[in-house]
Amino acid sequence: MMSDNAFKELASAEVNIAKELVISERNKGGFTIGQRIMVQDGKKKLGMFLKGAIYVKGLDELINVRDALNLAINKAEKQNNDDEE
Repeated sequence: MMSDNAFKELASAEVNIAKELVISERNKGGFTIGQRIMVQDGKKKLGMFLKGAIYVKGLDELINVRDALNLAINKAEKQNNDDEE
């Protein structure tokens, strides 16, 4: 049986040479944060999604994810700067 879930990709970011983080909007509401593996098939590059995407209820929660990422980045940058001193 086919799922009637549809997704509109909003953004993606390469996290290593063959993997991307993908944020999509769901047609049934909310968002997903998933992982896509990129593979080369001859001259074509194909993407395959991995199981276990994270469901994000709404825009407010997606903003919370953004804020958490910004906080993690700020802390990691501070730690790197402290380590260099």
